[in-house]
Order: sequence, then C-alpha cells, then structure tokens
Amino acid sequence: MPQLPKPKIRAATVRSALGNPTPPPRPRNRVQTPGSAPKGSDRGISHAEMKERRRKFLITAGGLYGTFLVGAYYWISYVVAQGGPYEEAKPRDTTQTYEELAKQYDRIIGRDELFMGLSFWRKDVAKQATGDVLEVSCGTGRNISYLNIPAVKSITFVDASEQMVEQTKEKFQDRYPKYQNAQFLTKKVEDLPLDKKYDTVFETFGLCSHEDPVYVLMHLQDLLKPGGKIVLLEHGRGTWDFVNRILDKSAASRAEVFGCRWNLDIGGIVRKSGLVIDKESRSHFGTTWTIIAHRAGDVVSPEPKRRFFIW
Repeated sequence: MPQLPKPKIRAATVRSALGNPTPPPRPRNRVQTPGSAPKGSDRGISHAEMKERRRKFLITAGGLYGTFLVGAYYWISYVVAQGGPYEEAKPRDTTQTYEELAKQYDRIIGRDELFMGLSFWRKDVAKQATGDVLEVSCGTGRNISYLNIPAVKSITFVDASEQMVEQTKEKFQDRYPKYQNAQFLTKKVEDLPLDKKYDTVFETFGLCSHEDPVYVLMHLQDLLKPGGKIVLLEHGRGTWDFVNRILDKSAASRAEVFGCRWNLDIGGIVRKSGLVIDKESRSHFGTTWTIIAHRAGDVVSPEPKRRFFIW
C-alpha cells in the first residue's frame, strides 16, 4: 500500500493548537536623521521642500490671476472706448476735474486699484519716503496709511484741488493726531517756491495729470536736497502693443472723465527732464512704472532691486 505524504503543519497552527497565540508583528523602527522627511510626508519630501513648493505655487497662481485681472481690465476699457474714433488726449488744466471728482474719487479709484492690486505698489513707494518729505499730486491722501511715519521728519502735501487737500488733511490728522510737522498746500506743483528743500519727493499716478510733466520734474529737481531722491509710481505706455492700442483708443475719453492721460511714455518723460534713474521696474504688462531717480551730479547710494510679482 503506497505511503501518503505527511501534511505540512505550520508553526502558527501548532502554536494555536497548544494555546499559544501568534505574537503580533514587531514594529519597524524608523530612524529619522536630521533634515529627513517627517512622518506622514510622501515621496521623501522634507518639510522645507514642501514649504518652498507651496510658496512657488502661490506666487505663480497669484501672477496668473493678476495677469487675468489686468487683461480683463484693459479689455473692458477697450470695449467701452469702441464707441468713437481714436482721438489724442491733449494736455490741459485738470484742477476743476479733480474738484468735481473729489467726493467720489476714493470710491471710483478704490475699485480700480483693488482690481489691479495697486496697494502693494503704493506701500512700496510710500515706505521710501524718509527725512523731509514732499508728496506732490497728493489727491485724497491714498498713501497716508502706508507711510513709515517714524522715518519722516516733516511732510508736505501738495495738490491743485482744494477739496482733495482737505480730505488728505483730515485723513492724516485722524491717523497721526500727535504728528506736528505736516503741511497741506493747495498749489500747482509748478508754483511751489524753492525756499524749502526735501530729502524725498514722491508722486503716485500724478504725471499723467500735469499739463507739462517734463517741466514738473525739472522743477521738482530744484526742490531736492543734495543726495535727495524722487520716487514715482505712475501708469503709462506698456511693453505690449495690444495693450498700448487699448490705452490709445481710450485715452481721450479717460482724460475727459478723470483728467488723466494714461498712455504717456513715463520713462521718456523722466529721462527728458534730466533725472538719472537709479531703479526702474514695470508691471501689469509694463503699464505700471516704479521709478527712483536723482538729480544729475548728485552722489547717491544704489537702490536695492525689489519686485513684487512676475507680471
């Protein structure tokens, strides 16, 4: 009679039969070396690497979103301007325009600036106002909240619109009630006397409203102390032809409503005035200009390179 093979009995079966339960599997000891990925991270990516990837993603996403918003803004401006033929925006005295706009200016411009994210640029420019400061074309005081007031020895606000200067004064005194060295002047920039000199002269979105912006910059140079600087945040011609066509098409209608010729060559105006540019950066398809400049012949410290976004 053939002998059948003996069945194989596993050790676990024997232990179970003898009443000894199967021991639980031993936990695997994971040694985490300095700089290695923390528990829970996938594919061995360290916390620092994940943080850097997240930062790059947010910057890229923000840039794309901003590009979309700016493109949409200019496209809307183009559509609105389709009603009539192209007409050049001619220089004129805009004082009365801003007197009429003063009460609703913050509401209208605030909406546009929120759409464009311009508060970042205003903050960057206002923080560079140090020493004895002159803000020309101050408007309704939209830069006041961004000032580094401990670094400001004195500040003078100037605008041709009396109602806008009153709003600036009210905002400044509400925010800095104990600050004593502030002046508020209702004047055209060209009429400012030369008896006082400044460390910093700055202007935001004002060159477009002057009848002769080159002459204005030449006059501002005469108001600088030796080594002083002029800081500008302006809108003007861009680096893309299709954007410039939109600006040109709507320039006359915008100038009629807002007193602003937004298709000027800002860089060309600054250079024509004789100023020496230390820093120039452009955003929003090249239409937003940030310029720091000094008077020819002055010795100044080099400006660090800074930029907020890639668009």
